Amino acid sequence: MADEGVAGADQGPISLKSDQIRRGASTSSDLDHAYIGQLEESAAEANVHKFLGRKRPQPHRNWSQRYVKLLVVGDSGLGKTTLCQCLLSVPGSDLKLHDGTATSHQQFLEDPESLCSTVSWDDNTDKVKWVYKVQDTPGYGDNLNIMNSIHLLQQYVERQNKVWLSVEMDKGRGVDLADVEDPRVDLCLFCIQAHRLRPVDLRFMAELGKVVPILPIVTKSDSMTIREAATYRREVYRKLQNPQLPEPQGSAALGGISSAINVFTFEDATLERAGLLQFHQSQTVPPFLVVASNDLNQEKLEGQEAVFWPERRYPWGVSEAFNPHHSDLLHLRLLLLKEACDELSSAKRTRYTQWRQRELAKRMRRRPGRRLLGLLLPVLAGFVIAKTGFGSRSTARALDDVSHTLHLPKITVTSRNDDVVVEDTKHSSIPSVTESDMESAKKEVQAHDKKFMGLF
Repeated sequence: MADEGVAGADQGPISLKSDQIRRGASTSSDLDHAYIGQLEESAAEANVHKFLGRKRPQPHRNWSQRYVKLLVVGDSGLGKTTLCQCLLSVPGSDLKLHDGTATSHQQFLEDPESLCSTVSWDDNTDKVKWVYKVQDTPGYGDNLNIMNSIHLLQQYVERQNKVWLSVEMDKGRGVDLADVEDPRVDLCLFCIQAHRLRPVDLRFMAELGKVVPILPIVTKSDSMTIREAATYRREVYRKLQNPQLPEPQGSAALGGISSAINVFTFEDATLERAGLLQFHQSQTVPPFLVVASNDLNQEKLEGQEAVFWPERRYPWGVSEAFNPHHSDLLHLRLLLLKEACDELSSAKRTRYTQWRQRELAKRMRRRPGRRLLGLLLPVLAGFVIAKTGFGSRSTARALDDVSHTLHLPKITVTSRNDDVVVEDTKHSSIPSVTESDMESAKKEVQAHDKKFMGLF
């Protein structure tokens, strides 16, 4: 202990900890015990430094960018654009959104970015700048053939994955992947109408869930009573787990749906941080029942502390979008924009890794066939020429053309069984090739071809 005391004394003056002062260490005995305890701690630290060296300084963390992209899908007239507005808007922001009544399939095909809303914020703790994108889509009720809308969105998700794959495989990229904007889709917010879940909605979610996980959201839920909302929430949850959708008439290729739909499952700790487990203890989440509105409470917006508070006013009362008793929108916004960002990004990386393995395996299956065909074609051409003989007229014409083009000695082929005479206008002393030499050359070629074909 003497050595430890000396080692501790060498550390300089020792001050009392703030928690000891708060506990009221005012008597001399308390001060003595505190002083001795700190001497022992300092001596232990000195021994650690003696054997392991001084503590390494923490490395400086640079800022990084991370991307999250949501795909909002649903039937026409369910308020998808309004939902995007309420999810991303904050007091004082001027979020530019398109007119939801003019969303067309042609616009989505030609310029999907025109339907995409973007916000960003800084996480000072982790030094991460989050870039959040919400991609609006045309309502599938605008298309008479529902499969056209399904294929349109599936191709969009696949196209974003292929764009990222091409960036990864680009040898001349010159920048780190962390500095490249990530176009891949993390999650699909699927809007469902209140009161009734249609078979077409289940079909759409099942097909789209093959390429991206689904998060079902019931919009305009203020049209249901408390009892109707609770019953409908359980009904949607049950059908998502066990759709039991029969095969549609006239579309045997689609088949029925019996397995569970690919719904994104959040961890319990994430739901608890977002406040969903405490508020929905006896209810199933998802689906989320939300109310969205473009009308804002002006009193709260223009108050001393501006608050973005969308609401819907009726003759009998007010439905508030961010009131947990009226809507799940506040919890959903907290979940998507804060608590589940890391979870969504991690799931996207895992899903993309599996997709990339399938895509590269598909490409490799196509390449060996082309390579094998490229190797066999010259061999087969040589084999055919050897079988037909070197005295054919077509071969003679080809040789004559090549000789004339390259200024080589003229080769004259008279017949298959005749001699092949080489005439050179510049050098007249070139010997002729006899029939015996020709036959021996043919035998060598045939033996070589037989040996080669024996490999197959």
